[in-house]
Amino acid sequence: MNPEPRQPPSPSGLPVLGHTLDFARDPFEFTYNAIEECGDIYRLVLPTEEIYVLAHPKFFRQVLIDDVEAFGKTEDFQMAFGQGVLATEGDQWRRQRNILQPLFHRKQVAGYGDYMVEATQRRLEAWSPGETCDIESEMQNLTLEILFATLFGRELAPGEGNELRAASDGLNSWFAPTSWLLPNWVPTPSRRHFSESKEQLRSEIRRLLSEHGEKSKPDSLHQETLLSKLAEAREASGQDHLSTEEVEGQLLTMLFAGYETTAAALGFAWYALAQNPEIQQAFHEELDAVLDGDPPTHADITDLELTQRIVTETLRMYPPVHTIPRQTTRDVNVDGYQVPADTQVHLPLLAIHRDERFYDDPSSFRPDRWTGEFEDSLPDYAFIPFGGGRRTCIGREFATLEATLVLATIGQHWTLEWMGEEAISIEPEMTMKTQNGLPMQLRSR
Repeated sequence: MNPEPRQPPSPSGLPVLGHTLDFARDPFEFTYNAIEECGDIYRLVLPTEEIYVLAHPKFFRQVLIDDVEAFGKTEDFQMAFGQGVLATEGDQWRRQRNILQPLFHRKQVAGYGDYMVEATQRRLEAWSPGETCDIESEMQNLTLEILFATLFGRELAPGEGNELRAASDGLNSWFAPTSWLLPNWVPTPSRRHFSESKEQLRSEIRRLLSEHGEKSKPDSLHQETLLSKLAEAREASGQDHLSTEEVEGQLLTMLFAGYETTAAALGFAWYALAQNPEIQQAFHEELDAVLDGDPPTHADITDLELTQRIVTETLRMYPPVHTIPRQTTRDVNVDGYQVPADTQVHLPLLAIHRDERFYDDPSSFRPDRWTGEFEDSLPDYAFIPFGGGRRTCIGREFATLEATLVLATIGQHWTLEWMGEEAISIEPEMTMKTQNGLPMQLRSR
C-alpha cells in the first residue's frame, strides 16, 4: 500500500480563512514569519486554494531549470499581458523570443546608451535646486521617456507619457493582495481598475501602431525599432509571423516591463543613497574621477565600479519583481514533498535576497559586498532579480545599462536628500513600489 504523499507544513492560521488576513495585511512580514516557522517549503492556505512557497535557491533552480516543463506561467500573466512574450509558453514563446531578441543583443543595447543619457539630460532640464519631488514618480516618467527614445525611436509628445503611465500602472491592480486572494470572478475595485487600465492601454497601443503604419519612413532615432520590428513581423509568414493579438501583446508587455521595473530600481537606489551619506559621497567622487565632467557613455561602464555595485545591491534589497509565480503542469516532488498538478507555486525573491544564510547583514545596504570572491561563493539562484533559466528577462542588459547610466548622469550634477518623515512602506503588487512615494529634495552639486 503506497503511503500518502507528504504535504509541506503550513503556518498557524484561522479556520476557513486560513492565512488570508495575515497575508493581506503584510505579505512580506507573513513570508518571513512563515519561513521561520515552517522552513523553506510551506503552504499558504486561502479560502479558494493553497499556494506552495519554495524559499531556497535549490528550489528556484528546480523550478526554473531542472523541472522547467513542470512549472508553467499562471493565468495572471495571461490576464495582464495577453499573448505577450511574458505570458506565452512553448513554441509560441520561442517564436516570439526569437523575433524580439535582436533588439536586445549586446551590441544593439550598447548603441542605446547615448539615447538613454540624452533622455535623462532632457528630464533634468526641468529640475530646480531646492525643489522637492517624488523621485519614484520622476523615475517612472524618465524610464518611459527612455523606452520611447530607444525601443520606439522617438521622443514622447508632451502629455503623452501621462496617459500611458497611468494605464500601464493600472495593470498592477490585478496583482493587489486584496484581489488575488479571491477567485478571479469576484469584481473587486482593483480588478475593475485593472480592466479599465488594460482597455485604455490597448487603445494607446493601437494608436501607436496606426501612427507607425501611416508613415512610410518613420521619424525615428534608429533604423530598426520595436514598432518597425513588430510591424514587419505582422506582415511576415512562417516562424517570423506575429498575429495582431501577439503584436499588441508584445507592446503591452514592453510598455509595462520596459519602464516600470527599472524605475522601481532607480527610485530605491536614490533612497538607499540618501540613507547612506558615506556611500553617496563615494559615488559622487567616482563620477567626478571617471567622467571628469563629460556625460557618461557605454565605454565608461567598466570604470564605474561602485555605480554598478550600487545597482546590484539595490536589485538585491529591492528586487523590482519580488516573487516569481508559477503553476504546476503535473505532480512534482520537491525535497520529498509532493506538489500537486495545477497548483500555484511562488518563488519569494525578496526573502532569499535578504536571507542571512546567503548575505551577511542582509538588511543593510552594502554595495561593497559585491566582490568577485563574494559572487563566486554565493549559491546559484540566491540572486536572480531578472529571473533565471530560459525565461530570464530579455531586457536584462538593457535595464542594467539604463540604471547605471541614469544614476551616473543625475549623480554628476545633483544630490538627492531624503525628505520623508518615516521609513518607507512597500506595496506588494507585481512590481515593488512605495505606498506614499519617495519625496526627495534636489540639491545641485
